[in-house]
Amino acid sequence: MRLFTLLLFLLAGFAGSAQDTAPARGRGCATDSYLEVLKQQDAGFEQRSRLATEAVQQALLQKPAGQYLRQATVSIPVVFHVVYNKAGENISDEQVLSQLAVLNEDFRRMNADTANTPAHFRPFAADTEIEFCLAIVDPQGNSSSGITRTRTTRESFSFVSDNIKSSASGGIDPWDNTLYLNIWIGNLANDELGYSSSPGAAASRDGVVLNYRAVGAAPANTSLWEYNLGRTATHEIGHWLGLKHIWGLGITCRDSDGIEDTPNQENETLGCPEGITSSCNNGPYGNMWQNFMDYTNDACMNLFTQGQAAYMQGVLRANRSSIFSSVACTGELRSRFETAEPVDTLIVEGEQVQFKGSFAGYKPDTWLWQFEGGTPATSTEQNPTVTYTRPGKYRVTLTTANASMSHTLEKEAFIHVTDNDLLVYPNPASGFIILEQPARQQVQQVQLTNHYGQVLLDQQMQERVLRLDVRDLPAGVYVLRISGSNGLRIRKVSVVK
Repeated sequence: MRLFTLLLFLLAGFAGSAQDTAPARGRGCATDSYLEVLKQQDAGFEQRSRLATEAVQQALLQKPAGQYLRQATVSIPVVFHVVYNKAGENISDEQVLSQLAVLNEDFRRMNADTANTPAHFRPFAADTEIEFCLAIVDPQGNSSSGITRTRTTRESFSFVSDNIKSSASGGIDPWDNTLYLNIWIGNLANDELGYSSSPGAAASRDGVVLNYRAVGAAPANTSLWEYNLGRTATHEIGHWLGLKHIWGLGITCRDSDGIEDTPNQENETLGCPEGITSSCNNGPYGNMWQNFMDYTNDACMNLFTQGQAAYMQGVLRANRSSIFSSVACTGELRSRFETAEPVDTLIVEGEQVQFKGSFAGYKPDTWLWQFEGGTPATSTEQNPTVTYTRPGKYRVTLTTANASMSHTLEKEAFIHVTDNDLLVYPNPASGFIILEQPARQQVQQVQLTNHYGQVLLDQQMQERVLRLDVRDLPAGVYVLRISGSNGLRIRKVSVVK
């Protein structure tokens, strides 16, 4: 009986320690499977993803011949959402901050293990010029630590349901994905290490998900396995910035990751190889298993290539450019405004415009508007309504402020007020006749005829203003036949020499 109890104790201890060992199939990145789920669950995802890829490829085509497209270093604001059921899943701030440090080291090629990059691959290794900062302000304009904590009744989360990204499903809703990189941390089912969306994903599903045991680096990460150096986040953010696995999409030599300077290889690399391993006739140096987008252990990954860096920068410009204007890490207040739908900034005289005041960064306490040509001329409301009675182009200015800071945004000629009716001038004309259609009307076709009814000029009106060239016409009286949303109208005009 004592021996049986001892065996049970040892088995229990083995089972407990097994939780800190690597899954038998190696690195569990579920991104490829997750993207297939998105295709099934979101009818528009595949087309948006294709358009996003085309936009990046177009941006890369603009690079000088033989050079990779680079730009100034960009800092991406990050919010970490820790979602936990058990106390051990509620990882410490220290572990989260450790992860942030790893990201900045890896993406700037300041990681200590760059020395492990083989000499034959070092010419391809790159500083991506991408950094990550912890958000200090939330989407509502309040101060934040950049770490949220949510207790859940769910014991684990799956990439299939994606519940970790929804407050209604036991997770937490994302912050504005145009201003933040959302990283969820939780207990993932089936020993998945993580997964990521790609450009083109819906806002509610955009971001990276990490297994809590793979976050950060030892000693802050106490999990005793091969994935305790924070490289899972590096790998998954590579996906978030458009990179594929280094071997492509399948176990074949007939596909690729689309990056020129990563050797084509047949499939993923598991564990931590020694020396050169070759596939797909990629000698003499073989597979780049040290790449962050392969499947090797954390300790064996150490580089992105110049081509991967250029592609990620291309994604930032083409698909995630709004991140450049984020002030989530800088502690600023920025004024923002627009007109409320359906009214746009082109209106007819006497029309009202409702403005919508907003902000970025810390929230303001006061709003001060100035409306050139408008009634009222000023307002302290957040969303004022203004009437414009005279044609012209008018400036709008908004100043927001709180106890610590203020910011003024001014937009010249933001509101364009037109006459109620079509303008035709000058009359008489010697060179050009100008037609300006008013807001809320549309002119499709303009014909100029002589007194015999012969059509001398015939033009489609594509823009709001049309210039008819009458310099070659003899002096006389002509007829304008104007067809549009208000039917057919006739105007007489004179040409003089």
